[in-house]
Amino acid sequence: MKRFFFTTFLLNAALILTLCAQDNTKTGLPDGAIARLGKGGINIMRFSPDGTRLAVGTDVAVWLYDVPDGKETALFTEHPGQVNAIAFSTDGKILASGGFNNPIIQLWDLDTDSKPSTLTLPEEIHSISTLTFAKDNTILISLDNFSNITYWDVVTREKALDIVTELSHDAVAVSKDGSTFATGDRHGTIQLWNPTIEHQFEDSGDKPQDQDVLALAFSPDKIILASGSEDKTVRLWDTEERAKIAALKGHEASVTALAFSPNGKILATGDAGKVIKLWDVNTQRERATLTGHTNGISALTFTPDGKILASGSYDGTIRFWNLDTEQAHLTFTTGHTEWVKAVAFAENGMTLATAAFTGVVEVWNLKAAQELTTFIEATKDLTGPVAFSHEATHFASRGGSGTIVFDSLRSGYRMRGPGRGNIELWDITTGEQIPGPWRDIEGDANAFTFSSDNNILVASIPRQKIRAWHINTGLELLAFNAAEPFGRKLVFSPNGTLIATNGTHVQTRVWDVTTQRDITPPNITNASALAFSPDGKTLAYGHPNGIVLSDITTTGIKERGRISNHRGFSSVLTFSPDGKIILDTQSIGRQPLIQLWDMNTGNDLGTLSGHTESIEMLVFSHDGKMLASGSWDGTVLLWDWDKISTKIAKESIGKELQSNLEPPQIPIEYAGKAEEAEAVINWLKQHNYRVSKFGDQYTLTHPNGSASGGGTIGSGDVTIKIDKAGTLRIRVQGIGSAICTLDEEDNLQFHSLPDSD
Repeated sequence: MKRFFFTTFLLNAALILTLCAQDNTKTGLPDGAIARLGKGGINIMRFSPDGTRLAVGTDVAVWLYDVPDGKETALFTEHPGQVNAIAFSTDGKILASGGFNNPIIQLWDLDTDSKPSTLTLPEEIHSISTLTFAKDNTILISLDNFSNITYWDVVTREKALDIVTELSHDAVAVSKDGSTFATGDRHGTIQLWNPTIEHQFEDSGDKPQDQDVLALAFSPDKIILASGSEDKTVRLWDTEERAKIAALKGHEASVTALAFSPNGKILATGDAGKVIKLWDVNTQRERATLTGHTNGISALTFTPDGKILASGSYDGTIRFWNLDTEQAHLTFTTGHTEWVKAVAFAENGMTLATAAFTGVVEVWNLKAAQELTTFIEATKDLTGPVAFSHEATHFASRGGSGTIVFDSLRSGYRMRGPGRGNIELWDITTGEQIPGPWRDIEGDANAFTFSSDNNILVASIPRQKIRAWHINTGLELLAFNAAEPFGRKLVFSPNGTLIATNGTHVQTRVWDVTTQRDITPPNITNASALAFSPDGKTLAYGHPNGIVLSDITTTGIKERGRISNHRGFSSVLTFSPDGKIILDTQSIGRQPLIQLWDMNTGNDLGTLSGHTESIEMLVFSHDGKMLASGSWDGTVLLWDWDKISTKIAKESIGKELQSNLEPPQIPIEYAGKAEEAEAVINWLKQHNYRVSKFGDQYTLTHPNGSASGGGTIGSGDVTIKIDKAGTLRIRVQGIGSAICTLDEEDNLQFHSLPDSD
């Protein structure tokens, strides 16, 4: 039987350190962080001109590998951002990098290893899609998110020329000499641009409508352009004749990566279904199929001599393929994880478990900041909900077969695959799956959580029940019924007496475990995030207009006040170990942040930054000295909480800390439903909310945006449910509710119904 205990992990830590050539976990850390675990998902790869180095652009940095010894160097900028564009100068002395949500272009001198030069982008430019050197390396050419093509003088580090184009792009390629750009978009349109000609390819023959172009590549002589699409087809285009040459079919999943060999005779294509194919460009026939990756292909590149193909995958590895034998002869590196979905500390304080979107669990030694082992028994193509027990020994997941495509030019992803497996519960210290009735559950599971004593597994089953089982006995302990979809997050209170669920566009619910009663306060509408304080006496939840704090007593849950100077959309909330600080995750100006708030006063205590994509979870170590943040960027940042909290305490000395908590909203008493409806309609007018109808769709507009739909719509303090008869049930937070209809001029009219609420 396969066994790997945490104690064994600790004994092996010294050996791992000996084998590690360089510790990159402490390179380029933000203020307050003590280590970074993971390297970020792979976006792009390029070999140096002499083939001795491989540069890998990820969601967090550039990783430079010496070939073939595998020594790695992490190149981090001072501005956190993804790396989606990299280019070597033709002499191999300079490496340029840039990317999404990255306001700079870095020029790395690889000979002197000196501090990189920085090309600062204009304030409105926040992304670079591609880079290439031209004119004997004196010019660097970039394409940005506004479709500006900029020529940079490499010597002076200044702009030499700016060209504004109308190239919309979700995929991009540039010819080797930098003279021609190709872009593809989500509607299957490919545009070709050079200084004298701009042309748009039209493929009315076999191009499905609105099929996303996911990858583009020029042949070395730029005569042929290859495109890979969501429709599983590779197309070859004649760039001189502006015509399609061929459509290459054979992939069974979306084509996500392309690369021509240096002599232009071979085209390598990779898909979201783990498969790489080699094609003969002259005959347009398939030459070979390469398999071995355990998830989709994100990047492909050939060595300069054309003998080796390197493939990067969502599975976190880079593989080298010998084209003579058409076999993988080396797994070059690991650790390039996409999307960390769960994190948990072990009780000993020395180990940390992380779970990726595939259900692969990695266990880390925190003292050495090194990975100790990988648990792969729960691996699936993709997983839905995942969760660790509080001491990181048990792992719950529901996975399935399918494909996933991560966006290589920005954040986000798309999933496909109806195949969903059963709920699985694993003991990751022994590698054994734990049998129980949860394996026979019919229907999806939206979320999992464990009780604080690690003995109870709770699952949210949409439109059915919240169900809980004792892990050792399999005995079902409780089941809460509900007709509506349950939220995608479950939270157990620390004392185990309450369970709460929340999620986007679903009703937040709170249950008393002991009495199995629904005790949800009526004023909780659509909570974006939710957390219990360590002592179980406070419930905090995210709201479009602030973070609401409520007291939990034996008589129920009552609002205490709200942090009204809160900005943005809270995706995760948690309390500090002493319960004095609320940690809130959000994105401000495309920058993911951890916002700190004083729980008693609502005062802003500062932010922590370092991730490049949305932060999925915040977890404290059992001794409260360390904070772990996991992100869609594929990394976990470890923060010194003692240092951070001490700094906050010192900065507050001598300051008068006045409360900025907005008082709770007192329910208004109305004489009748007509008066309440009038107050709701007047409030909507005063705050510039307007409801309109077009066809069978309703739209709610207001100064900060709009929302539309035919069932339920809402924004800010307003939620509207629409029935089939076109009756609008409008609820305004703190004002009341009303049942209304729209007249011919889209004016709201009070509509009295016997069952009005």
